[in-house]
Amino acid sequence: MRLRYVKLATISYAALAAVTPLALAAQEVAPQDQAAQDDAVADIVVTGIRSSLQGALNAKRNAPQVLDAISAEDIGKFPDKNIGEALQRVTGVQISRADGEGAGVTIRGADPSLNRVEINGTTALSTTVGGGRDVDFRDLPSEFVNRLEVVKSATADMTEGGVGGTVRIITRRPFDNGGKPYLAGSAQAIYADIGDHMDPRLAIIGSDTFADGTLGVLVSGTFENRNVESHQARTTGWVQLRDPDGDLYDLNEDGVGDFFPDIPRYVINRLETRRYALNGILEWRPSDDFKTYLEANWTRSNQSVTSQYLQTGTSGGIVDTENTIIGPDNTVQHLEMTNNPALAQTSQLGVSYRNILGDIRRTTYNLALGAEWTTGKLTLTPKISYAKAKAYNNEINATAAVTGMDSLIVDYANGQNAPNIILPNDPTTRAGINQLTVLRRPRYDNQTEKMAKLDAEYKPDGGVLTSIKIGGQYRDLTVTSKFFNRSTVLNGFSDPAAQAQINAALGYASLGSSPFFHTGDLGFNDGYQAWLNMTQGVANAIGVPDPFEEGGCPTRPGGTCQVFTDTWEVGERNIAGFAQASFAFDVGAVPVSGVIGARVVNTQVDTSGYLSQAGVVSPVAYDSKNTEFLPSLNLKAELIPNKLMARVTATEVMARPLPQQLAPRFTLDVVGLTGSRGNPGLEPFRARQYDAGLEYYINATSFASVTYFRKEISSFIQNTTEDYTDPATGVTYTITVPTNGTQKVTINGVEAGAQIAFDFIDVPFLKQMGVIANYTYSKDSGYEGVDRFTGDSLPFQGLSRHSYNISAYYEDDVVSLRGAYNWRSKYLINAAGRGGNPEFGEAYGQLDASLNITVMPGVSFFLEGVNLLDATRKENANSVYRRTIIETFGRRVYGGVRLKL
Repeated sequence: MRLRYVKLATISYAALAAVTPLALAAQEVAPQDQAAQDDAVADIVVTGIRSSLQGALNAKRNAPQVLDAISAEDIGKFPDKNIGEALQRVTGVQISRADGEGAGVTIRGADPSLNRVEINGTTALSTTVGGGRDVDFRDLPSEFVNRLEVVKSATADMTEGGVGGTVRIITRRPFDNGGKPYLAGSAQAIYADIGDHMDPRLAIIGSDTFADGTLGVLVSGTFENRNVESHQARTTGWVQLRDPDGDLYDLNEDGVGDFFPDIPRYVINRLETRRYALNGILEWRPSDDFKTYLEANWTRSNQSVTSQYLQTGTSGGIVDTENTIIGPDNTVQHLEMTNNPALAQTSQLGVSYRNILGDIRRTTYNLALGAEWTTGKLTLTPKISYAKAKAYNNEINATAAVTGMDSLIVDYANGQNAPNIILPNDPTTRAGINQLTVLRRPRYDNQTEKMAKLDAEYKPDGGVLTSIKIGGQYRDLTVTSKFFNRSTVLNGFSDPAAQAQINAALGYASLGSSPFFHTGDLGFNDGYQAWLNMTQGVANAIGVPDPFEEGGCPTRPGGTCQVFTDTWEVGERNIAGFAQASFAFDVGAVPVSGVIGARVVNTQVDTSGYLSQAGVVSPVAYDSKNTEFLPSLNLKAELIPNKLMARVTATEVMARPLPQQLAPRFTLDVVGLTGSRGNPGLEPFRARQYDAGLEYYINATSFASVTYFRKEISSFIQNTTEDYTDPATGVTYTITVPTNGTQKVTINGVEAGAQIAFDFIDVPFLKQMGVIANYTYSKDSGYEGVDRFTGDSLPFQGLSRHSYNISAYYEDDVVSLRGAYNWRSKYLINAAGRGGNPEFGEAYGQLDASLNITVMPGVSFFLEGVNLLDATRKENANSVYRRTIIETFGRRVYGGVRLKL
């Protein structure tokens, strides 16, 4: 422990040494006339976009940490309909998308699961199927938000868990409006061109105060019905195949094995989603020295799934070497295969028409009770909270297959290197279908956190120390996952009666409701526009199997359909304490202030599940403990008062492994011959991080900033592989196992940003305009991951080298117009995907815009567009000629009215 204190003293001295020369140099240019300073910061009162940007600027300037913010007005004027899509405008933040909607947030290259998300200081839990820590922002409406903050450097009083950063969602409160009555709402229609749907979205929020202005109440709610749709052309993996002699195919004879497509398929994802959200706050302020509150948030997402697949497999065919063409990067450009009748019927060449049906239900809620009491120089802030997240994935599959198909052609010679699948049968008819499978595999994921904390802050009079703060926190997190699986298979090729059942059930099949890939750019236009749609009627005709029936799976232990090797529980008990001090002093004429402190957190992890050995399933349990010491220092100096500010930070951060990584779980994919298991012995992510930046505040609305950041990751989690031979079948699987990386990874980067209002230009039109822009550069070193085929070094997972956002706006008393473009360069998704190739997300950019017209005070109409350029998202297996995903989700247009009383 002594070494840790020495380290804290060392980084403190280094940070002070960095700031002091800047402060001394600034004395030469610091304004000496106080009146001149006052004139410099005196600004005209503004409203609308400028008002929101002013609030975000003040949050950034006044924060002790490196922080960026977006105000509620700012979100309202962006075409951002959830919090994730709003956060993509923040410097250093990139988002991941699910069916075109912003879902996850990456901060400075850190995976979404490595960022902490709070709603008014209470943990936002994950609804990820299978047990994660990443928060799905699709279900969090922006209408509730007063301000979003992305905190990139830590202080000791912050709850640990954000290696990339902490996202603070700060909702509206009853006294934000000075206690005045407030009622606002919006009604809008959403049009998505990919599915040709028109959907409603409603929002309302109101607040008032009672009891002589001491009791405030705020209630808000939203409702949305969305038909979310996306289309994908996928090649699940790229593999090296062996010829009949056991050698790798090398058709271009360059001495390197060729890469063949594995499971080319088309996907139409359809999700009819109903989202509900409620937020309520009761706050009592009987005096200036005391306040207490009770607050709650609830969200519910009900999704009806009707996703449609056309997929083929290449493992059951014989390569036609005369007609198959190898293109660049030893990758098949044109594949022709014939059937291999020597294989079992179900393993031969074929095509499947598969539908994922059923429903997904996500629910989150949190409840918090807290207070703030100031007596003299001491302030106490107790708080208790309860948070819960539930995800129920009731997956039903209906799959019709043509087995023993004569031939298969897949052509990639097009502008997008997309799979153009050519079948010997017509996929819009039931010709050749001789197998039908219906399965149901529900999964229940639950997360619960109980929290209690007490902070005490003492503010002495005079002296260098401006505040001394100590506190303690207890958190108890429990994560459970329970999985069931049961299927019914009809093989018509061996049973005429079963074939008759198949034919009868296929009478309920239909075609898709929209042409495949009619938005975006697939690279060719003469492919299949539709194929058989295995509707819920098909599944019902066969009978959806009941996975909860006693004795329903007689070949499994106990006859139950519960998959015990994927049923588990993870518990975390965290006890943390901290001490920190705020200080302020002058170096010459330059004010310097900061916060120094340390946080100690002890974590006990208990995991339980089941292990299968020699066909016997037995319960197992593991436990572990660790203690982390997390020092932090945040310094800032006003080199030119109210104008130029320097920041220097040095902190240690950590994040715990995913619950599913810690769980004693084991799964197998009998199609891909792969699997995964957990590792209860995993250590947390650990990193030291440093910032050094300058911020120049032009006026109350405009600023420019540049920050150098460095993140030294000493412990992280990576996926490794091992072989496993199933004792029952003798089949060998490649199992993915999470392990702690031993190498030291360093990420260096620069963030630059500016928001400039053109009100200094005395030209009527231009003075109503402004721009907001930011750019982030990140580069890693020390990561030892390599491409197993080429030996080339790989970048750190999730890290884009370049990203930027740029937006421009015009606003007067009637018209508000805004456009925003967001872009990020390629990034590593998986160091070893299906077939062993690393998988990358390709560079992606998106243009959004909004128009707002105020017809009278409190009444405005708006029109907003998302993905106006109809961008297509792509992933590849380390070559653009080995594309794995080409996805389109089309354009979305929102139109409606906002009212305010």
